[in-house]
Amino acid sequence: MTRRAIGKAFLLGAALTTLSISLSAQRTITRLVYISAVDEAESAVLNLTNADFRITENGLQREVTRATLLNGPMRIVLLVDSSTQVGPMLNNFRTALNAFIDELPEEEEVVFVSSGGQIRVRTQPGTDRVKLRAEVSRFAAEGGANAFLDTMLEADKRFLKNVPAGQWPAFVIVTTDRGENTREPNIKDYNNFMQDFLSRGGAAHAVIIAGKNVGSVTDMVTNLVDNVAGMRHTIVADSNLPARLREIANRLADDHQRMMRRYELRYAGDPSVLQPTVVVTSSRDGVQLQMSVRRPF
Repeated sequence: MTRRAIGKAFLLGAALTTLSISLSAQRTITRLVYISAVDEAESAVLNLTNADFRITENGLQREVTRATLLNGPMRIVLLVDSSTQVGPMLNNFRTALNAFIDELPEEEEVVFVSSGGQIRVRTQPGTDRVKLRAEVSRFAAEGGANAFLDTMLEADKRFLKNVPAGQWPAFVIVTTDRGENTREPNIKDYNNFMQDFLSRGGAAHAVIIAGKNVGSVTDMVTNLVDNVAGMRHTIVADSNLPARLREIANRLADDHQRMMRRYELRYAGDPSVLQPTVVVTSSRDGVQLQMSVRRPF
């Protein structure tokens, strides 16, 4: 498959950028929407429960299965390329990763993984910045090709798919792409991941250090980040990496602050309806709602 065909497949697979698709014959599917609630004085209302919300999907009443205030820490997978290409850039990679840690609020959870040859989990989810910085100091190129897609899928499965209620799953990706990886990516696996990640309200930001030729890694990262309205930088000189990662850390902090007084509503939807019209109201007097199908808003 040519790069032109790969890019088209990605766009088709991620075309539904608001709600998930059921691939089974199940009778209901869990869907998510995000809600801002204020009172008549426009102060945030922070004590609403499932019973305070009413949801209709295409005019039919749906059950609210969970209403969670999004005040938990983010769960961030810091996915860093450790393939052969990274060897000459190690100093700037380490400086950039420490710059990211400097700017990121200390309460956010970070999982540090690398993708040289295969996934390597360098830290488990947590807020221990001493341990994280120690792993950054030990970071080195591990050789081989950049196993980007396999690493992203495995990291998502292990660390992001089942984050606790109130947490926000996110990827921060630092990768090279010189077009050297000739292995054909599994488009079906990528598209399934993309649909599911969108349905979970995931965030993604990335820096790509590109050569004269780029390949499927750039296609996948671009598609992922653009579909979730994330921050994406393509740079040529790795000396620019620290500044770009600082920007991403600040974006994460700002986005999280915007969402901490908002709710994630889960409801049982109809899997046969791919793009339903959803209306959310409150049964509590004087409460005004604003809804979005993606975060932040």
